[in-house]
Amino acid sequence: MTSEAISERSELLSVSRLAKSYGPIRILHDVSLSVPTRSIVGLVGENGAGKTTLFNIITGLARPDGGAMLYRGRPFTPHSYGEAFALGVSRVFQEQSLILNIPVYENMALSQEHRFTRFGQFVDRAAMIRAAERIVEDAGLDVDVRRNAGAYDFSRRQAIEIARACLAPKHLMGIEDPLVLLDEPTSALDKQDETAFLDLLARMKRHASFIFVSHRLSEVRAISDTVVVMKDGRTSGALSRDEADEKTLHGLMVGRDRADDYYHIDQQREVASERVVCHVHEFTDAEFRDVSFEVRAGEVLGIGGLLDSGKSALGKAVAGVRPPKIGAVGVAGRMRRRPSIHQLVREGLGYVPAERLVEGIVSAFSLAINLSLPSADRFSPFAIWRVDKERTAALDAIRRFGIRSGSPTVPMRNLSGGNQQKVVLARWLQRDLRVLVLDNPTRGVDAGAKEEIYQQIRHLTAQGVGVILITDELAELIGLANRILIMQRGAVVAEIPAPPDGKPTEHDLIPHMLPSAA
Repeated sequence: MTSEAISERSELLSVSRLAKSYGPIRILHDVSLSVPTRSIVGLVGENGAGKTTLFNIITGLARPDGGAMLYRGRPFTPHSYGEAFALGVSRVFQEQSLILNIPVYENMALSQEHRFTRFGQFVDRAAMIRAAERIVEDAGLDVDVRRNAGAYDFSRRQAIEIARACLAPKHLMGIEDPLVLLDEPTSALDKQDETAFLDLLARMKRHASFIFVSHRLSEVRAISDTVVVMKDGRTSGALSRDEADEKTLHGLMVGRDRADDYYHIDQQREVASERVVCHVHEFTDAEFRDVSFEVRAGEVLGIGGLLDSGKSALGKAVAGVRPPKIGAVGVAGRMRRRPSIHQLVREGLGYVPAERLVEGIVSAFSLAINLSLPSADRFSPFAIWRVDKERTAALDAIRRFGIRSGSPTVPMRNLSGGNQQKVVLARWLQRDLRVLVLDNPTRGVDAGAKEEIYQQIRHLTAQGVGVILITDELAELIGLANRILIMQRGAVVAEIPAPPDGKPTEHDLIPHMLPSAA
């Protein structure tokens, strides 16, 4: 089919009344949507709404129980990802799939190497390089395809993945106007890289169509032609960009209007006279230098900066995951140099890492076991593990956090990302906390779950827990923090008060984050 014929077709993909169950659990009930050619359709919904299952069906990783799909006007029922990809349907995940220790051009040709072989044995690397160069040139990327993918930072690698998904079908397979499913591609990007990514996506719309899943409603509204909302396995609305304000989307997603005080600013405490619960003194390491601060009982200390600012590395150092070469930290009034996380946990520190799947959970273990990981002393007195006590704690966490699991015995890998994150946060409520370090605690979490997490943070501060909040979400940083430290290239370059009646704006913070402001 020619590109002219495709361009004249109003719909590239049509999904009608899809249904899907796993055993007795119905995941999709009645899902319908359409994707016009060369358009961006935003797809939003709470964790567990069925977005991932829908993507799995479109890319051949799952078979529907009912309903139908049309792709390029023909029935579409792929039996595998390879079959879907051969027709021009691909998927970009938040966890990148590039192989870092091979050149970009080899990544561009993955699964298509046979197109560059001669006599079935010899690889024409020069032809492969030329094809990869056409892809990055069409995408407007300044990338040397001969360099290993790992030589580029996360943001640039994400751009390479998008270019591959949009343009490899054309340059390698002769397929015009492919369909690309974007599954939380910006969740690990800071504000500056997010803007660059959305600019790239707008350019790529000349070459492809997209279904774009993101929990950042502002970016969905900014880039999408249409926004489709999913709730409880159904599509509950399809809105134009002008209709899709954040409050309306939130209401369709969670079944209630978004609270006007989303960050519960009215519960922010005055902490000037409170005791110090955490003292960081002259922390220095490869990614940060000479960082000192105090956190008071009930305070939320926000830390912001670009991805290379060192803020996440600082969080790991404060928590004892990677102790700094120089400096000391005190949690229970006792200053320690190079303390381990085990020591700090015993003294009342908790830590929620940014990389949930890598550092936050053991996916094969049950919800109950993951919840109890840092609290062996509580669940195993006299070296006897109290399974009954562990189960009771898990049921309490499920109720308190609204975790959609069904059972404490469910494996963590079967939970949605937002419900996994709730477990990671809930585990620290099993302990007598003094300070909690949160690194991007709402990454990959829907709007409803975010609000619940914000309320839990306020509950902790009401109990006198000090919170160190490291986040790429500027609105979250501003809304939750009592004061904000801005880091740039490993150094704290600004401290900005954020009282309830005098919150800074994003425009107040961003100049301090950019190198030109140093």
